Order: sequence, then C-alpha cells, then structure tokens
Amino acid sequence: MASLPSSSSRWIQFKHGYALGICNLWDKGQYCSIITPAGIVGCGIYDLKTPAEFDQAIAIAKGTPANPLKEPEDLFEAKIVGMTPKAASMGIALGMTGREAVELMQIASLKEVLPIIENPTSLLQVKAFDHITLVVKDLKASQNFYVNILGMRLVPRPPFSFDGLWFQLGRVQMHLILEYEGSSPAGNLLPEEKRQTRGPHFAFEVADADAVIRILKQNNIPILSGPKLRPDGYVQVFISDPDGHMVELCSVAK
Repeated sequence: MASLPSSSSRWIQFKHGYALGICNLWDKGQYCSIITPAGIVGCGIYDLKTPAEFDQAIAIAKGTPANPLKEPEDLFEAKIVGMTPKAASMGIALGMTGREAVELMQIASLKEVLPIIENPTSLLQVKAFDHITLVVKDLKASQNFYVNILGMRLVPRPPFSFDGLWFQLGRVQMHLILEYEGSSPAGNLLPEEKRQTRGPHFAFEVADADAVIRILKQNNIPILSGPKLRPDGYVQVFISDPDGHMVELCSVAK
C-alpha cells in the first residue's frame, strides 16, 4: 500500500537572513527546495527552461542514491549542476554548494532593497567604513576593555599633539582620544537615566553572543540588555565601555 504524501516547510537561518525550506514526499518520489526573496535553490526536479523565460533565478542541485535530496537541509552541501541566467548573474556557478547559492541569492535580494550607487556622476561615494573615534578619561581602562575583553589589536598611532590609542579590528580601526582641554568631553554625554539600547551605539559581531555572557560576568562588566533575538536572526547583548559608550555584541543565532 502506498504511503500518504506529506509536505512540510520551515524557516532556516543563513548568514544573511532567513529562507523558507520546503519538503514534499510521496510514494517513490520527493523534492525539496529553499526559497529566498530573490529565487529558489532546489533539487533536480525543477525545470530551468520555463523560469529562464520569465527571468527567474533558479539553481538546481543533484543528489545521489547514497545521499538523496529529501529535506531542504540536504541541499546545503549538494553541488549546483544547473542554473538560470538570472541565477548566474548573482554569481551562482556550477559546482558550488546549495548553501553558497542561497547566500548569494540573499545578497542579491538585499541589494534590490538597498540599491548601491556604483558609478555616481555627481554624488560623493563612500568607499568603506574606516574608523570610530571616542574621547575617554582613562586610556589604560579603555585599552583593557577593547583589547583584553573584546580582543582588538593595539596598533601604532601617528605622533599627534594629544594622547590617545589606536586599535585594529579587521579593516576598521577604533581611535581613542584622551580627554584634554582641546577635545570634546569624554564619555557618553547623555545622562545615565536616559541611556537606552535604542539610541546611539556601535555594534561588533562576535562568534557567539550567548557565550560572551560568562566572560563578561567573570570580568565584572554589567550586562545592560540581552541576550535577546533580533528580528533578523541575530542575538544581541548590550554593555557599555568604561566611559559609558553603548556597545552591542551580536552573532547569528544558533
């Protein structure tokens, strides 16, 4: 007797957001797919000719008898064996994994929502985020926080006429200026009772926002908020540096 067909769907988290995973099973047959705002990554049952005519982004992967594609998660490591021209325009190529294809589709969808001016003719174009500058009261306390707690790297600083420190974090730098008569006042200028996480702050991505709680507590750093889930699938924790600047630590939810 043939088994009853079944269909299921669930949200799956990726680096750049969520996608909808779908699984359909019937007697001696199945197909699975991962649907993003920009297109679909699915198994070989999908046709490419028709969606190509409608300029749709479809990428298909192929399973094997030993590793059939039944659940959407089975597509993560499966190799892409075909795609429409629209999917190829997103950077999807033969041989990459289904996970990589999904993430490229997500990036494409973000670019559609937030268009980037690539060749402005009359507008200034910002190239990259370069550095953050803070005025602080105690360089040693700030160095301990940003280097020993957060893991930034102390780097050489040009010979300015005022004291300070520079830290490196990837391609971005943190510049500290020791408060003096020629600087602005140090620290968070808002009264403490008016400081909110939904206000001026800067955020750093960490490996595991939940795991940092133990480290923060061991170092007597108060946790102002969190850990809690952001709508985009990231976990966030809020703390403040020695001068009261609001700092967010975030990571993709596990």
